[in-house]
Amino acid sequence: MATTEYKPLHDNNTPIRPAIIAGIISTWIATFLAAADSTITSTLSATIANEFHSLSIISWLGSGYLIGLTATQPLSGKLSDIFGRRASFCCACCMFTIGNLVCGLSRSKVVLIAARVVTGIGGGGCISIATFIASDNIPLKRRGIWQGTGAVVYTAGMGLGAVIGGAVNDAVGWRWAFIGIAPVSLISGIGVAMFVPGYTDDTQGWRELLGRVDFAGAATLVTSLVLLLIGLNHDGPELVTGLFTITVPLGMVLLAGFVWIEWKWAREPIIPLSLFRKRTVVAACLTAWFMSMAFYALTFYVPLYMKMLGHSTSEIGLRLLPDSIGAGLGSFLVGLVIRVTGKYGVFRYTMTLLLVLASMGFAFISVHTPWILPEVYLLCKGFGMGGALTMLILALLHSVPHERHATATSALYAFRSTGATVGLSAASAMFYHRMNQSMVDTGSSCKEGDQCYLDALHGAFQLALAFATAGLVSALFVAAYDKHDQEDEGKEMDEIE
Repeated sequence: MATTEYKPLHDNNTPIRPAIIAGIISTWIATFLAAADSTITSTLSATIANEFHSLSIISWLGSGYLIGLTATQPLSGKLSDIFGRRASFCCACCMFTIGNLVCGLSRSKVVLIAARVVTGIGGGGCISIATFIASDNIPLKRRGIWQGTGAVVYTAGMGLGAVIGGAVNDAVGWRWAFIGIAPVSLISGIGVAMFVPGYTDDTQGWRELLGRVDFAGAATLVTSLVLLLIGLNHDGPELVTGLFTITVPLGMVLLAGFVWIEWKWAREPIIPLSLFRKRTVVAACLTAWFMSMAFYALTFYVPLYMKMLGHSTSEIGLRLLPDSIGAGLGSFLVGLVIRVTGKYGVFRYTMTLLLVLASMGFAFISVHTPWILPEVYLLCKGFGMGGALTMLILALLHSVPHERHATATSALYAFRSTGATVGLSAASAMFYHRMNQSMVDTGSSCKEGDQCYLDALHGAFQLALAFATAGLVSALFVAAYDKHDQEDEGKEMDEIE
């Protein structure tokens, strides 16, 4: 007996069953935790680096998680189509739980980094499949408010991750920031197992289901992404490292091999290349990519600016609260407006413009900047990112037929998580490069609190500004659909496309 997908809910007037609501809420618990896990190390990294006597571990704490996240999300759509949403989510939730437990119990930096990758693999699956479960069970006309709430949960998790990490670190130590996640994520998995529906199908056994998996495509895609992200990860002043010259070219070759496999050979492609014939799909993916680059560059380097001002870990966490508040407000309000009006065209530029303005503010910040301005910038950053995520998901789902929702969403999430890693790596490279250049020019070390340290931060923030601007330009090419008509799902508007 093999698990297959249940029939999606299409009738706008059909009430949503309480069990479905409970199942979706259960997925949101894991989504919040997985999103928080992506930023939790921004306030823990200094403490962890001191315990392991290794500065190089700082960049790997964030990048290790994002590498696992990025490797999983492109696969989750097709694999959950084959094996079922419920089973796939529970499997991902187990990996996420185990990974966090090992992080909290690890005694070597190698084990800790490996556990962060495993955690990212599980977290990536939870985030993606949670969206698929909502899409399968919520009709398009009502999906705006539900997807908006899901985006609230995700962006709130990203914003509160640093706050939670700092508070737990100051109270009981950094290890409990990871250990404490495990039992809560387990509750999420149990909730999904109990409430998310699934059907059995006697026509296909496990052998037939495994035969549908594009193993060649999965292997080449995951390997290429891991090689690319390892090569792009920076923990020193060199812009181009020896590792970069080996892993990045090899990753590009394997990525080209993946494209060939999906185009010519795969019976059921992981990501059908025909999706990218639609301008809206390409534009939405590029917008998510550039915005994630800017968002994560700011997320990991704004706390360093605040630490330079002399704030404690807990104080930094509190000062970052406007980010998560803005993200929650942006996601919910955009979803609500779309639910009421059925339109989201204006959000293509307003949400991305907010991230541009936030990046610009940090790019010109100084130690004498009034304390309220960074809070305003963080509010704009969160509101813009939260609103944009809701808008992009709905625009994407409206541009492809329902049977392609999972694979299209996987592609969007893959671009988003890849952008996060690339943005963080690029900002790290610029930060270290500017610090190193200052030491070469002055002949003295660059310490926290020195002008050269602020100049290095400006380099990271200026990169974020460039990324956010590119995201704004990409968003202009996302088609502005009217969502009132359920029958228009999956159709490109002739006058736009």
